[in-house]
Amino acid sequence: MILFVSKYAMSQSLSELFDAGKSAFRADNFEEANKYFSQILRMESTNFETCFYKALTYELNFDNDRAITELTNAIAFEPKSAEAYFTRGTIYDKLQKYPEAINDYTKVIKLSKSYADAYFNRATDFQELKQFDDAIRDYSKALVLNPSDDISYYNRGKLYMELKNNQEAISDFEQAIAIDTAWEHELRPIIEQLKSSQGQ
Repeated sequence: MILFVSKYAMSQSLSELFDAGKSAFRADNFEEANKYFSQILRMESTNFETCFYKALTYELNFDNDRAITELTNAIAFEPKSAEAYFTRGTIYDKLQKYPEAINDYTKVIKLSKSYADAYFNRATDFQELKQFDDAIRDYSKALVLNPSDDISYYNRGKLYMELKNNQEAISDFEQAIAIDTAWEHELRPIIEQLKSSQGQ
């Protein structure tokens, strides 16, 4: 009976610490939040959600290396967390570690094929690495999942320009403008130039 009470008390304590950590996190008090999360992990070292939040506190304090370490720990405890892979991928992007980011986004997509942001982010990484066909494929998939994504149209249009596929570029730029007229100023002259080069 004493053992049961002890476990219950510990459970309550962990829950209270986590709630306090989340409250501090939401208040942008990341140092305080980190203290709570560290205390939990000393008591229960395999807590996925605590590792994940602790990683976010590091990321928001620009300590990307520690954030990656904590996310790697979180993934070890919950290997089917698309969110953890995605978050680690975004941090790899900040560090310009594009192959590592691509690997994480690929894992996200395997876990959740409708994760449009993973396709978009992987496309931008392929674009950075000059793997244009792969980037176009991923922007196209992102657009199937989110047809109102003007930035995917813009980026894919730029890739089509790079590949001299002017008609496809024109079509994508027109779509971007149709979704958000803020693109008009930048893209209309480019569209006219592309049409002129085609003799249109």
